[in-house]
Amino acid sequence: MAKIIVVAHLKGGVGKSTLATTLAAYLAQNFRVGLLDADLPQATSSQWAAIRADANIVTLGCESASRLAEITEQLDAQCDVIVMDLPPRSVKFLREAMAIGDLLLLPLTASAPDVWATESVMQVVNECKKTNSRLKTRLVWNRLRATRATLDFLDGTAKALRAKELSSHLALRTSYVECIGRGLYVEQWHDPRAKAECRLLLKQIIKQVKLSTAEFSSG
Repeated sequence: MAKIIVVAHLKGGVGKSTLATTLAAYLAQNFRVGLLDADLPQATSSQWAAIRADANIVTLGCESASRLAEITEQLDAQCDVIVMDLPPRSVKFLREAMAIGDLLLLPLTASAPDVWATESVMQVVNECKKTNSRLKTRLVWNRLRATRATLDFLDGTAKALRAKELSSHLALRTSYVECIGRGLYVEQWHDPRAKAECRLLLKQIIKQVKLSTAEFSSG
């Protein structure tokens, strides 16, 4: 049975598709990956996957929350792990995904609007955990600037949200923008800092879902 990793937020512009595609590319070095793109019609993850044409990534779109479980079953028959890229502003999609997911990743930036939106997400998360006790939830700080103000902002925010966070953060880097437009991931780009932070992040995610290996091949 495939492990299911849900990348979601109720707010747009937090970097969901960047995280989902990066995660899919790394996992595809060692696993058969299903990439479920429900963020339609934008379809960033689907377009990235089409350019990439990785034989280890099976991509399916999902336009309706009512079909999420059905499409997940189709991927489950072919894959070791499924990465879901959900649309913003859809509590229905979020509920359906959390009902079957193993790990919910909530990317957000160090901004007050993102934190306010995350408070609403956490209310839904706490409700859904009553019916899916195996679901883990982790915040993923994204597009961070290395400033004192940012560090001060992060300090205690996760605690205030009553949510756990991954210790590895993704910085604000042009590498991610360049890669997603070319169907690449950071192991194929000339940015050692991006590679280092992604490798650490992916190892933490692998540990959360208990996949069989934490070793990644380079691109």
